[in-house]
Amino acid sequence: MMRSEAEEAFARGEKARRAGRWQDAEAAYRAAWKADPRPEFAGELGLSELALGRPRDAAEHLRESLVYPETLQPAAQRRFRAGLEKAEREVSFATVAVSRPEAEVFIDGQSIGRGQGMYFVYLDPGRHEARGTLEGYVDDVYPFEAERGRESMVGLHLEPKPPPPAAPPPVASASIVAPVAPAPAATPGGPSAGTVFRVGGIALASAGIALGTGFVVAAAVRDGDAEAQAAQIRERNGAAACLSKAYAEPCGVLREMIDARDTLKAAAWGSFIGAGVAGAVALSSLLWAPEPGKRAVRAAPFAAAHGGGVIFSGSW
Repeated sequence: MMRSEAEEAFARGEKARRAGRWQDAEAAYRAAWKADPRPEFAGELGLSELALGRPRDAAEHLRESLVYPETLQPAAQRRFRAGLEKAEREVSFATVAVSRPEAEVFIDGQSIGRGQGMYFVYLDPGRHEARGTLEGYVDDVYPFEAERGRESMVGLHLEPKPPPPAAPPPVASASIVAPVAPAPAATPGGPSAGTVFRVGGIALASAGIALGTGFVVAAAVRDGDAEAQAAQIRERNGAAACLSKAYAEPCGVLREMIDARDTLKAAAWGSFIGAGVAGAVALSSLLWAPEPGKRAVRAAPFAAAHGGGVIFSGSW
């Protein structure tokens, strides 16, 4: 019985592997796998890549070989699983959840898929960037640091683009400008408008900082929950379990945890930014709304031999 092209290439790979010629074995196994992507061919290709010092490529092919482990002989299962565990200690891996499954997801500018709510990828340790894109939605970008032997939990939340601004009303050809009445003077004995504005602004800034801190704590709790859920899924079903429909329920819970964590992080940043703006505006009122009877705050630039800056002077 004549062997197929894939079987011929696989036989060459086996011969090269037994002789310790890993470059030849890798090339032959790759040819066999491309001609016929059987789990056995993918596993032997992954082991040869691992022997050549390419753990990320090895992890991808070894994981693929174990998607349907029942198709492999027990000895092959043990070899491929041991190889995958060794490869995963040398690389990083990431679970990417996206709020809109129809969005296309990119890692470092390379598409990893479209049409799924969750993805699993192997990465080299170091800095990476995830991006989700969908027509009619604002891209979400998530930079993260991938650590050797550890998993990164990445959430991409896409928001609809805001509608375009309405056209301004037509300007009349002639208009009458009404005289502007002068602002009433502050009532003697009561706080000035500037004081009221400053007190209110500082109170608002303090509330924003407190609220942002609460969001940070809540996000940290959610992050711990997501890490625990991911660890439980990996321990029971393997690192790539979320690629299988059989684990849709626990992986769906994981996706919701990641989305909630990132929503809380965004809320925290919004609160801190709002607090900073309120505080800055309140302090700036010292320039344009000084206390009655006191000199306004003046800002004067200065220069010296070793630098320069701005001097604020006045009373408040």
